[in-house]
Amino acid sequence: MKGPELNRREMLAAGMLAAASPALALQPGSESERLDRFFEQVWQRDVARSPAMQANLGLRSGRDRWPDVTEARAAEDAELVRGDLAALRRFDRAALTPEAELSYRLFEYDSEQALRAHRWRLNRYPVCQMRGPQRSIPQTLIDGHAIANREDADTYVARLHRVRPYMADIVARLELQARHGVRPPDFSYPLVIGNCENLLRGAPFDTSGSDSPILADFRTKVARLDLADGQKTALVRDAEAGLVEGFGPGFRQLIDHLREGERIVTRNDGVWHLPEGDEYYAAALQMETTLPVSADEVHRLGHEEVARIHGAMRALMPRLGVSGSLADLFAHARSSDDLYYPDTPEGKARYLAEMRAKIDEVMARLDEIMTRRPRAPLEVRPVEPWLEASAGTAGYFAPSADGSRPGILLVNMRAMRNLPVYELSALAYHEGVPGHHLERAVSRELTGLPRFRQFGGYTAFSEGWALYAEQLPMEMGLYADAWQEFGQLSMELMRAGRLVVDTGVHALRWSRERAVAWLDENTPANHDDNVTAVQRYIVTPGQACAYEMGKLRMMALRDRARTRLGAAYDIRRFNDTILGSGPLPLPILEENVDRWIARGAA
Repeated sequence: MKGPELNRREMLAAGMLAAASPALALQPGSESERLDRFFEQVWQRDVARSPAMQANLGLRSGRDRWPDVTEARAAEDAELVRGDLAALRRFDRAALTPEAELSYRLFEYDSEQALRAHRWRLNRYPVCQMRGPQRSIPQTLIDGHAIANREDADTYVARLHRVRPYMADIVARLELQARHGVRPPDFSYPLVIGNCENLLRGAPFDTSGSDSPILADFRTKVARLDLADGQKTALVRDAEAGLVEGFGPGFRQLIDHLREGERIVTRNDGVWHLPEGDEYYAAALQMETTLPVSADEVHRLGHEEVARIHGAMRALMPRLGVSGSLADLFAHARSSDDLYYPDTPEGKARYLAEMRAKIDEVMARLDEIMTRRPRAPLEVRPVEPWLEASAGTAGYFAPSADGSRPGILLVNMRAMRNLPVYELSALAYHEGVPGHHLERAVSRELTGLPRFRQFGGYTAFSEGWALYAEQLPMEMGLYADAWQEFGQLSMELMRAGRLVVDTGVHALRWSRERAVAWLDENTPANHDDNVTAVQRYIVTPGQACAYEMGKLRMMALRDRARTRLGAAYDIRRFNDTILGSGPLPLPILEENVDRWIARGAA
């Protein structure tokens, strides 16, 4: 799973776009040149007013602020997007180059989806175990706020003080949603509260003798500065004041709101419980997959894919040395100690080392499957302890635009029984290379694209690519043994199962228990992992369906290219074509590939 992209739909939903600005001045030139300038002006305007975008891009501006999440800002953002659409449609599409025409279509698509998301903004959970300030604030400070000088330290402290008003706005938004009839699911409350409380443990909040996570981060960064010891001590005192006066009160306000909500919330597993819930889920499913699909279609396809993967697993059983039924295989995979590293510092270190080695191995042979390669480095790290309880198995965060921050692959090592060794290869390939890191780094390093395309994204494209990328090393012979091959099937089975479970919960009104039981019966994942997975699907409706839908579309396109091109087919050129235009909605990706095929793969 990757971190959030900067498409206009997500920015608008999160209150990240700029306030309305004067009409954009377009200089003379060709229609395509004028359009490119329009895109750049919109981009610059949005970045200038969005601290979240600036942090994501690694920029130094806006480092003392947090996003504006008020309802007034959301209304301004929507009006801004409407104005951008009106300005876009004044361009003469017939006079555009093919590449500019593609950019036109993507900007239009993104803007329309942003307005669609705005329509449903009060149904989306802005604070849950998968997202919210309990994750974004510490991640921004720890991973996104470098301290190279005194000014950087001062802006860090300013951010600490401004957590209090920022959190007041977040709580006001949650109260607005509650009046609208929308509260997060009951299980989400203790997970979010637990994250918040973890951030308030240690100095300066208590006398335990250790630093809280944020103070520890600040102290470590300041210690590296070329300043006198007295100056460093004064900066740490400033940070402690910011934590006590701004950060702590802000998080306690959120905790108080959540505790009150926890007392009165009723069971609400699927979004069909929400106002106009069925319509909301239909919209979410289409926005996440970028396809005009219905829940019934996705559910049916999920069952078909699960059956296909079950068949492949049965065929693999003789090589695995396991006899009996598929249930016997799953029971063996869950219970065999040989398939898990110990839950010790040594076991965790070994897992991370092997994951790094897997990525290095495929990087060394990357030119066998494509000609593009990422220049940005990739770091493999464990998830921070304060986030382990609510984080997923793994996640990826793209490198910053200025190169100051590498790509980051985070692995949740809270319980090593959730990290079977047989899935290690597939997980490394999915989150690292040739998966998310390759796709995101290549996109950000493309030249000649408007920046909204370089830094934007679509879940179905990025997650579809990462799932497709899991099997590329299989074709290179890099899966070491039959159990690693089983792991690739296991991870795809989980994604195919999501088509069944996500639609089951949100459209067919399955209970949480029924969804978990289905995963227990049909996948080798352990019960606790399946509980966590279902909780994730409940708070992110439709998102989990994007993986398999994207992968299946890419596989179908590859089969089409191989069939039509015959001897002219080249896997490297095909993969270059998939990634060469940056992220795309799946129907537009299909058009791109068909044009490439029509040119004879030139």
